[in-house]
Amino acid sequence: MQDRIQKIKIAIIFISPLICGFFMLNVGAININFQKILSEFYSYIFYGTALSAEGSILLDTRLPRILGAILIGASLSGCGAIMQNIFKNPLIDPFLLGISSGAALGCAMGIGIFPSINLSILAFCGAIFSSILILIIGKTTNNISLILAGVVISAFLSAITSLIQFFVPAEKSQSITIWLFGSLGLIEYSDVVLLFVGFVFSFSILFLLHSKINILSLQDSEAISLGVNISLIKTICMLLISFICALCVSISGTIGWIGLIVPHIARFLVGSNMKILLPCSLALGASMLLFSDGIARGVSTFDLPLGAINAIIFAPFFIVLLFRHLNVRY
Repeated sequence: MQDRIQKIKIAIIFISPLICGFFMLNVGAININFQKILSEFYSYIFYGTALSAEGSILLDTRLPRILGAILIGASLSGCGAIMQNIFKNPLIDPFLLGISSGAALGCAMGIGIFPSINLSILAFCGAIFSSILILIIGKTTNNISLILAGVVISAFLSAITSLIQFFVPAEKSQSITIWLFGSLGLIEYSDVVLLFVGFVFSFSILFLLHSKINILSLQDSEAISLGVNISLIKTICMLLISFICALCVSISGTIGWIGLIVPHIARFLVGSNMKILLPCSLALGASMLLFSDGIARGVSTFDLPLGAINAIIFAPFFIVLLFRHLNVRY
């Protein structure tokens, strides 16, 4: 009976991005008549007829945005699930520990100082810098100290980003500010392809390592006795996490909270075995970011900052998690 319930929950989790994505097709300032659009697409594909304004909006704007949301949400959530496991800390994610801030600093430098260099490359350099600091600090500190160190790293890198905004010309400063808010509004199919390739590459390797990542949740002495090279696995994981986070940040800006909260929801639903937890976290992360993005573009005629929407939705969950972790009772 329990196995059947587990299978039903997993099936619902995997179907949820498809359901959310379908509903998000009609979220926006212009309503879509799907019966008419399907007929248009048929004529467009087989007879080469031109699309209407609604068809162009759906095909050129909403569809790549939805695909981007699925890939970015899944990536951030999966990275959070893995980081929480390898550092044995349920209160961390790429955003909180400064990896996203490092990637954001790299992108800000690209926008404001080095416009000729690809944003993804600079974002990866910034994310790697943060990851190296985290790996060094993680060897010598406990869980709470790691969180505090992550907050300090994030604040330090954000301060440098702010200084860049202050010194660059006004139009570049404004571009950095808007980009830092986080948005999926400018995603194109080329971005989707880049995200997809990075996603498949990174998470294929991470999924192959799921058994060793599971073992890292044990005490270090136990993991070593089971033959796991802790430093090597952590380094591989952090390199891949830095890579995929850099891709996400360079395309959508900084989007927090998904990587922190969604793995907890997935863990509550399906347990902590990474073989099941990782794919379920990916699917739930995709659904959650689709939901947040739907709110960001559905409650107003213009896009609201996605980072702010996520903070409003997920910050209360973090407070609950923090109190549970510290065993504080009201």
